[in-house]
Amino acid sequence: MNVLRKFPPSSQSSCFKRFLSSKQPSEALKQHQAKIMGRGLPTKKPIDGVKHVIVVSSGKAGVGKSTTSVNLAAGLKLAYPDSDVGLLDVDVFGPSIPLMMNLHDTLLLNEKNLMVPLVNYGVKWWVQTLLIFWDFRIF
Repeated sequence: MNVLRKFPPSSQSSCFKRFLSSKQPSEALKQHQAKIMGRGLPTKKPIDGVKHVIVVSSGKAGVGKSTTSVNLAAGLKLAYPDSDVGLLDVDVFGPSIPLMMNLHDTLLLNEKNLMVPLVNYGVKWWVQTLLIFWDFRIF
């Protein structure tokens, strides 16, 4: 099938002319890019008490990120019962992790006015949605 048939002849030529005419970046743009790239990668900042971080991400919804995260956290706790395992949920559209983790409590604060993570299956869980909706109820 010829894809070009879907476009009118006038747009075909202008579209391809723009695509094929690879304009060279200006000298100012090249200098700006060199300056930005010269900075290097961001430096890794340590988090007190955290030795390892595993990130589960995807640009697509519905691919099992939350399920994978819960299974990784529970599996790590099962494999290393003496270690502390935590799960940070930054899903703004969920949260589906409380359902999988069987968590029904609300946010608690300790005596230093710090948020206390909810715990189940030996995994500490905290969600950013609790910051947005202070009176957050899962069920």
